[in-house]
Amino acid sequence: MRKYQKYLYDLNLKWFVDFMGIGYHFYDVHPKVLLTFEKRRTLVNAWGKIIKWWPDDEIRMKFVEMNDSFLFVLYNHSRILRSTWVFLKHLKSSTSYERFKEDCKGISNLGLALYIPKEDLYELEIFKYNKRITDVKFLHSSEVYQDFILLKCKEYLGISANR
Repeated sequence: MRKYQKYLYDLNLKWFVDFMGIGYHFYDVHPKVLLTFEKRRTLVNAWGKIIKWWPDDEIRMKFVEMNDSFLFVLYNHSRILRSTWVFLKHLKSSTSYERFKEDCKGISNLGLALYIPKEDLYELEIFKYNKRITDVKFLHSSEVYQDFILLKCKEYLGISANR
């Protein structure tokens, strides 16, 4: 038991919060989550220095629901990078999120997109960077105690444990 606890506390967690949020694409066999960025350089670095090195079958995507919002948590412990990178964002619930939740059967694709404002509209430039995630879970806030990374996420964002 002590060896397991030591492992949990020795994780080298690195936080990535420099993205706008997420978007959804529903017209494939499995729905796709798009990490949305404002700057091309940040997007390219997120892919080239982090996500590219993650084995698809070890990526975890969690949605922690809290009242009318949710935490988006995407993480993986990379043996190559020798750390656990956590992509984290606190977002408002939406009809698109609810649709994604219904369509997702524990499997999703991950993509990256660049947000381009155009007068009163915007465009998304969707990059061809893709990962397949087979561990997608939707949890209630009370269930975060089962996952050390999720507890650390709430701590990092300053969200109380009973919320």
